[in-house]
Amino acid sequence: MRTWIACAGWLCVVSLGQAQEHAPPPAVPAPLQSASVPPAAESPPVAPATSEASAPEVTASAEDALPSQTVTITASSDAKAPRVRFTAYRESYLTARKVWQVSSGSVVMALRLIPAKLSATIDDVRVALQGYGAPVPIKVSSGGVFVVPLNDDIAAQDGAFLVNKGRGELTANIVLQPSVARDAWNVTRVGQVLQDARRAVRAITPWYKRPFASDVQSLAFCAAERGSALQLMDGEQLIATLPMNEAAVNDINQPVFCKIFDGEDKYPGHYRVVMPEQATVLLL
Repeated sequence: MRTWIACAGWLCVVSLGQAQEHAPPPAVPAPLQSASVPPAAESPPVAPATSEASAPEVTASAEDALPSQTVTITASSDAKAPRVRFTAYRESYLTARKVWQVSSGSVVMALRLIPAKLSATIDDVRVALQGYGAPVPIKVSSGGVFVVPLNDDIAAQDGAFLVNKGRGELTANIVLQPSVARDAWNVTRVGQVLQDARRAVRAITPWYKRPFASDVQSLAFCAAERGSALQLMDGEQLIATLPMNEAAVNDINQPVFCKIFDGEDKYPGHYRVVMPEQATVLLL
């Protein structure tokens, strides 16, 4: 997803600082802290350059009305668990929760890991979320992108992200991604997700930085190679074939070819959008 909170285009590199050696957590669980107040001892881990504000208080009824976020985790039995502290979890959690809430679950926040040293590599990176219990492995996609999970308990425990890299080898950017199921897209949903993504960006951008911040411009269905196409369907009837041939870059700056929607498209809203098997959906 190209929706990085930005100094160049829709991307802005946000340094998380150097990774730190992981220290054992305290033996006594900390009480749940207010969502609007970050831990005093931690420096902010990941905040978009256009946003440094904390998440607002949200009532229980508002949260209960939202769909639950599901994040797939995987583990490798023959690989050692990550042990180096990368960044505190709570600030990422607060920002990710705000994105989830204001978008009604249609947009999620992810982090893209980036080498901070020439010797650092991303292809073998592993990430885990550490609270008071055993580290929870987090699925990392090709290129070092992972969705920030929403775990209230670990946030209350002042948890941390761990990586299998050395101190100072990695930094990260914030990425926003659509969370709509592949078979649930139609023309109306495209416009709704664009509105939700723009609302999420405003929610995590301080008012004094909004005049300088780039907004989400479009939603794109993309493939790695030119020649793919979307299909617009009315029920089982094929209405149109839309070539995916507009050049763009994906969440990890790789070139892709897309069919781009700006939310002002004139197709009937109920038309289903059927994408090729290998296509991805990006916010640009």
